[in-house]
Amino acid sequence: MIKSLLVGLGKKGLKACVLKHAGHDLELDKGKDTWRFRRAGALASAVIDEGGLASFYIPSSTLESSLAMLESQNPDIILCEGFKDSTLPKIVILREEDEFGLLPSLESVLAVVYEGQPPSWVKVPVIHDKEGGKEVLRFLLEYLAGLKGART
Repeated sequence: MIKSLLVGLGKKGLKACVLKHAGHDLELDKGKDTWRFRRAGALASAVIDEGGLASFYIPSSTLESSLAMLESQNPDIILCEGFKDSTLPKIVILREEDEFGLLPSLESVLAVVYEGQPPSWVKVPVIHDKEGGKEVLRFLLEYLAGLKGART
């Protein structure tokens, strides 16, 4: 879903960053210099080449510090995957009806993506998106336009 949103946002001329929450420790470069630098106490370690930034790490990163780092790129939007316990505005993707039980514990839910009929108690918009993210993109663009309008 995020990949198709990135493509759609790009076609609209919007710049996006993505922050993904991993539920496990990342050791992508174990044994390499960047890994050794971090283990030796570097605040940050990165590898860059003509293709861009290949690796970046800040020990004890928080959601806030990670978002601040991405905001330095001046994106129009930062898409986050995971972070269900945060207060960030979120679009929740559900695949099974029993997953709706999660909704009452979440804050700032803007909409739910679900293909079936949602329970009657669901009060946020339900997006039925069988076109690879087109309806989610439409909702997201309307949301962003509303934010922009509220700031002017």
